[in-house]
Amino acid sequence: MSRRLNDDQVQQFREDGYCSVAEFLTAAEVEEICTEITAIVERYPDDGGMVQLEPAVAAGEISPERTELGVRKLMSMATQNPLFRRIGFHPNVVGIARQLLGPDFSLLQSMALMKPPRFGTPKVWHQDNAYFGLEPADVFGFWVACDDADIDNGCMHLVPGSHQAGTRPHAGSSDLLGLLDQPDPGQVVPVPLRAGDALVFSAEIFHHTPDNTTNRRRRALQYHYAARHCRRRGEEEAARSLGEIVVAGVGAEQP
Repeated sequence: MSRRLNDDQVQQFREDGYCSVAEFLTAAEVEEICTEITAIVERYPDDGGMVQLEPAVAAGEISPERTELGVRKLMSMATQNPLFRRIGFHPNVVGIARQLLGPDFSLLQSMALMKPPRFGTPKVWHQDNAYFGLEPADVFGFWVACDDADIDNGCMHLVPGSHQAGTRPHAGSSDLLGLLDQPDPGQVVPVPLRAGDALVFSAEIFHHTPDNTTNRRRRALQYHYAARHCRRRGEEEAARSLGEIVVAGVGAEQP
């Protein structure tokens, strides 16, 4: 049986731009994910380009105890790794994606966000659709904690309702692409999660994660899904080949 959001969660997602789902993955599933992350990193640099190091590690300014503790993120795992491809078709994922997007959608992006202990760097305030550039903004993400995530080690911080104004001006490039105008701190809400819990959030909501200065890890999966009627800004036709995997609807692929 797949999970679905209850009426209160759907309302919160529509009004505030996010909701949380407890025990989205089991402890065994989280353990399997963490084991597979380790296996991918152990193949670095022969990892298929999935591994991105923390900037200070890549520059040789910091030498972690082992490579995995210096990784900032893994990218596009679902296109290269069987486990992370299957997660893209997980019943809980598909059930909620169908509920929010309808019957025809793609996995737009798969990532593991690592935030290593002591020197895990912050992610600037941004909206994910500033990267994706999709219209209409029928795009959302799952942010699934693989470790307990709190304010001290870098949980997600959001501005409720900020998705309702559309994509705002951004500046910068790559991981430093961020909002020109910083949010009012009084409007910011942190979202702590236990390992296995998920945050479901609009690709238009303002969000960021602070640095991790603790001795604890803060790993998370982030999978974004988009309705297949979306198009790139400035394009007339829907991008039918959008993203990494067609998960549901016409042309759906197999797990």
